[in-house]
Amino acid sequence: MKARRALGAALLAGAALMCIPGSPAQAQPGPTYEVRRGDTLFGVARKVMHDGVTRNQMILAIYRANQNAFTGGSIHRLDVGTVLTIPVRVEVAKVSTTEADRQLRDLLAVRPAAIAPPIAAVKPAPSMTLPAPPSTAVPSSVEAAARRYQEGLSMERRGDQQGAFAAFLDAGEAGNGLAQRRLGQIYDTGNKVVRRDYETALKWYQKAREQGVPIDKPLPRRPSP
Repeated sequence: MKARRALGAALLAGAALMCIPGSPAQAQPGPTYEVRRGDTLFGVARKVMHDGVTRNQMILAIYRANQNAFTGGSIHRLDVGTVLTIPVRVEVAKVSTTEADRQLRDLLAVRPAAIAPPIAAVKPAPSMTLPAPPSTAVPSSVEAAARRYQEGLSMERRGDQQGAFAAFLDAGEAGNGLAQRRLGQIYDTGNKVVRRDYETALKWYQKAREQGVPIDKPLPRRPSP
């Protein structure tokens, strides 16, 4: 009888231990990021990037892990309010840097499908805009963004549209208004790197306006073929 009671007590103790929160047997949730107004996939990747991987590897991994977070599957249209799952480093590194560069270039070249109504993150600027929040960037960051913008202009003059686009993105994400305006112009017309996308152009034009950069009247819109 005593042996039977001892066995029962041991079984109950084992069951209690398995129910303790934080037990090693319980799976831990992965990191996440909630998309805020004004976020882009490139900017999110910069914020959550792991050591030892490239930005393009990180961008591609986030996109592939969160297909439902992009309107119409377009890499250019990240839905505000979506909670992204951030892949762990080992998953990000599974795709080589060369292959990540190639796949990202192909994704950027895909023309986004027309949507109605426009998504909240890229609505045309209202007649009255709120002032930009005070900048918290240190002077060195401002100078670095300005240098990156100048590098983009130099690469653009040499015909390196891929390198120029990447430089303008770096500078634009860092808050450089001139780079933001140039990104708006690129998306307004399209080039060899990205397809024409009026919604994304409006988003970058608005960011530039908030920095006090004058914006020319957008090009006339032509109906899609």
